Amino acid sequence: MTPLDLTKLPDFLKTQRWFAGKAWPIKSVSVVDHVTMNLGACSFTLAIIEVVYELGQPERYQLQARQTADGLVSALEDDDCVRAVFNLAREGRVVSSGSGRVVGEWIASTDSGVALPDPLGVRRLNVEQSNTSLVLGERIIIKVIRKLEAGVNPEYEVGRFLATKTDFRATPQLVGALNLEGPAGATLAVAHRFVPDAVDGWKYTLERLRQEKALSERFLGEMRELGARLGELHKAFASAGPEDLAFSPEPLLQEDLQRWSASIVGELGVTLADAGRLHADLENRREGLIAYAKRLAQVAPSGQKIRIHGDLHLGQVLRSQNEWLFFDFEGEPSRSFTARREKYSALRDVAGMIRSFDYAEATVSLEGGQPRGRVGPTRDAFLEGYRQATRGAAFLPDSDEAFDVMLRAFELEKLLYEVRYELANRPDWVRIPVEALLRMEDAQ
Repeated sequence: MTPLDLTKLPDFLKTQRWFAGKAWPIKSVSVVDHVTMNLGACSFTLAIIEVVYELGQPERYQLQARQTADGLVSALEDDDCVRAVFNLAREGRVVSSGSGRVVGEWIASTDSGVALPDPLGVRRLNVEQSNTSLVLGERIIIKVIRKLEAGVNPEYEVGRFLATKTDFRATPQLVGALNLEGPAGATLAVAHRFVPDAVDGWKYTLERLRQEKALSERFLGEMRELGARLGELHKAFASAGPEDLAFSPEPLLQEDLQRWSASIVGELGVTLADAGRLHADLENRREGLIAYAKRLAQVAPSGQKIRIHGDLHLGQVLRSQNEWLFFDFEGEPSRSFTARREKYSALRDVAGMIRSFDYAEATVSLEGGQPRGRVGPTRDAFLEGYRQATRGAAFLPDSDEAFDVMLRAFELEKLLYEVRYELANRPDWVRIPVEALLRMEDAQ
């Protein structure tokens, strides 16, 4: 097989939709590790490359490419290559690389025996920009992870834990993975069951809000179910024994509450400095919002820190056959793997979902749709389902007052993130979190 022409890599990268560095001048591209894949009907090079820019931090990417007379081409454009990569995982094969090895894993739990058609059809999804997603036989979806980070990938780790250590099944189950072991170690790909008829929770909720002036009991019942499913997910996370250090619950300490509170106060300062120039009313509320954040540090510690979803909103749930499914356990993309794997209060996930309800209603309102006022009942129904499913759970605060103070503090934290995000990306939308901040201070 012809070796890759490294001089062509910068040009090749700039044609790939998953490459995030298109806007920056590239100083150099080097191969950190590589594997020559001779897989029957398909041969290509799997390379881990490091891109060094003229400015900023270097980044690592995974690519599968072949050298042709016309230059470099992506091997995953070839169906035979896609099937061959999948079979590495399915057969649990090990292939040596330049400095380590690629290890395939198939999770042989009772319900991963997915019957696959032969020949195995390949369909490419173009919804994702940052990775490459492929549907095989309409039964399996493989995500090839393009931008690699050192450390344990939370999506693989959480998926494997839920599939092998718990009976939680309200998720498209992880069935396999490809991992690179060695100095450049990383998760290269994850394979999940494909849910063909699913609609994401954001689209589903928007559609319901567009249709229903007054919220129906059916919709509120679905929100209760969503809360209950989240409670079950948290109970599954909290079920880990002491031997499973990455997942076993830990006591929630006063220092945790003080640290989280101080962090929110710091974020308030930064956020109001930026947003206050555009929204003077916010600056007038500074002291009241700081008091809100400081209440978190004054709560008597109770409950536990557990692993959580970490980036939960309506876009991270699916609605399929009248059931809610949680997916995408990667955590917040802007945080390091280490930070995403930290244990936290389960109420941080709850706050993320509640903020998503406000965004859904505000989106419909901005379209010229229904008037506001439906977030309250939606929030109440969701919390009712969550509280019912987690009654007596050791990971939650032991009093309603502590529950409410902590939940409000995490909502405030999420709101501040939203203000900064909207200022940077969608200034027209910043009024959604700003109005919620103003309402929050009024509600003290």
